[in-house]
Amino acid sequence: MAATEKRPEIIALSKGLQGIPVCEDYDRMISGMMYNPTIPQLLEARHRCRGLAADYNNLDTKTVTYDKIADVRLELLRKLVGRVGDGTFIEPPFLPDYGSNISIGKDCFFNWNVTILDTSLVVIGDRVQIGTGVSLITAGHDTSILSRRKFVEFGHPIFIEDDCWIGSNVLVLPGVRIGQGCTIGAGSVVTKDIPPFSVAVGAPCRVKKTIQSAEEEEQDPNNEYRNIVREDR
Repeated sequence: MAATEKRPEIIALSKGLQGIPVCEDYDRMISGMMYNPTIPQLLEARHRCRGLAADYNNLDTKTVTYDKIADVRLELLRKLVGRVGDGTFIEPPFLPDYGSNISIGKDCFFNWNVTILDTSLVVIGDRVQIGTGVSLITAGHDTSILSRRKFVEFGHPIFIEDDCWIGSNVLVLPGVRIGQGCTIGAGSVVTKDIPPFSVAVGAPCRVKKTIQSAEEEEQDPNNEYRNIVREDR
């Protein structure tokens, strides 16, 4: 359902993102209130995103060596999304809606065909890995037919915290927060918040078990990964 008032904390988060279309309907949009997506400022913002996404997705990799591709893609990505940390790489095609409403942390990896419908904010933490065909959908519509005839809609933010793994073809719906260290099984439909350090699967997605934090794993002498040395990229 649509919100009835603005969310100051979401609007404050948006101020740290580059390229946002500053206007009244934008604040309503990211707050989850009904808004008009056809006003010029929002049409222009989506048009800008289409052009920058085309530049990213159509990069001629024959002109870039394998050891430089990550740097080139990161430079293009920083023009496309609101914020992105060092070491993050997204395989094309990557399909955002506004782009500017997306914040991505450091050392993330998204495989190809990730769609982010960022009507509201999509905030992704550090070291998040996302599989092929994943859709993060913040946009929503009322069941009222008249609302569609009037071209009004709303959106609720999505948060994916640090160290999550989102399996292939997962669908994350508006207003969901996936807690730190979660694994979401392939093909899941995430309709509600998932607590930190959970393994969750299904449609709708439900928690099947909880796991240790990374710090707890480091203290476990039987953990097979604790002595692996990570090589810098």
